Amino acid sequence: MVQDRILAFLNAEPANTYYLAYSAGLDSHVLLHACAAVQAQAPKSFHFQALHIHHGLQASADAWVQHAERVCAALQLPLKLIYLNLKPATGESVEAVARQARYQALSACLGRDDLLLTAHHQDDQAETFLLNALRGSGGMGLAAMPAVRALGLGKLGRPLLTCSRAQLEAYAQQYQLQAVQDPSNEQTQFDRNYLRHEIMPRLRNRWPAVAQTLSRAATWQAEQQQVLDDLLAEQLAQVKGGQPTTLSVAALMTQTVAMQKALIRHWLQQLGFAAPSAKKLQHILTDVLAAALDANPCVAWFGCELRRYRDDLYALEPLSPHDNQQSIVWADLEQDLVLTTLKRCLSSQSLPPRFKLMAANSQQPVTVRFRQGGERVQGTQGSHLALKTLFQAAGIPPWERERIPLIYLGDELQVVFGVYPKEV
Repeated sequence: MVQDRILAFLNAEPANTYYLAYSAGLDSHVLLHACAAVQAQAPKSFHFQALHIHHGLQASADAWVQHAERVCAALQLPLKLIYLNLKPATGESVEAVARQARYQALSACLGRDDLLLTAHHQDDQAETFLLNALRGSGGMGLAAMPAVRALGLGKLGRPLLTCSRAQLEAYAQQYQLQAVQDPSNEQTQFDRNYLRHEIMPRLRNRWPAVAQTLSRAATWQAEQQQVLDDLLAEQLAQVKGGQPTTLSVAALMTQTVAMQKALIRHWLQQLGFAAPSAKKLQHILTDVLAAALDANPCVAWFGCELRRYRDDLYALEPLSPHDNQQSIVWADLEQDLVLTTLKRCLSSQSLPPRFKLMAANSQQPVTVRFRQGGERVQGTQGSHLALKTLFQAAGIPPWERERIPLIYLGDELQVVFGVYPKEV
């Protein structure tokens, strides 16, 4: 049954390479073995590669690597080892930090049309549904784990979601699979382990099919969420902002509060950001949408900063530290200049020809600097324009202004890169 479900899943989800997330535990060992068996029946149809992550959190981690190498060699599956250096901050959940780092590392392995397979099963799905319900999650959380979702450049697939833990254990016994035991899986201070070892057995005594029932509820919720997402995608077009990925504050304010929340969550999901908590979402409505037009509000949570400028609502990755006191010499204007701290390359071809000619006939150095406040740029016929006025006219959001390169000839500001002058 397990191999049949794997084969059906693979046929429904073709990929260049199927990466197998292999922890060396029982569930992922079953996934690995079943995929190897499927490949043996059709060796040219599927290309597999196992991925094992060394988290560095367990004393046995090195031994697990050796076990993974032996198992993959026996199954004739290529194995890639990934080593993480986790340093959770004070107060951070080790479990959450490890999970985030693990998925980032796995995602980085995927190219286009690649698929990462994990061994999540029906009991995992039931636990996820309950955990999310206990955390007060909405429809998306109660949909639990989708069978397929986007991940990095590829996708993540869970071919065993309809298999119970008991079925995987029976498969492992049938093929005499030897898996490692992670002692942290028994530690009930972790929410999932507490639910698995303390709560689910009691529920199962009363309702033997509890895992199947909760998994079915998650499936129904996922279907309802998909319908809602389709409707929200249509509605999102009605509140589009002036920039390609922004929303219009004025258009959002014509919607009900419930619709505002739903649209913002869906928009953030489409952009690949983590959903804000209910508290953060309320801050967005009260502190950002309702802010004065000239305000520069910001609400931040993990991996995202939500900002407003004029009528546009922006969702951005957190801004990296930037030293706006630096001055960088651009010695050869025929060569591009790399600004390492901004991860940006200034193209030589983007410089105005008139400025290049002026610099070529001058003995003064060309330098790249950044806004300090009060700058004025050389205009036509000896006039000067306030940098602030230029930024406002160009609609440059305040948080971007100190990161825009200012090109000086000597001590005279001549070019605001990409903004002024417009000639090329």
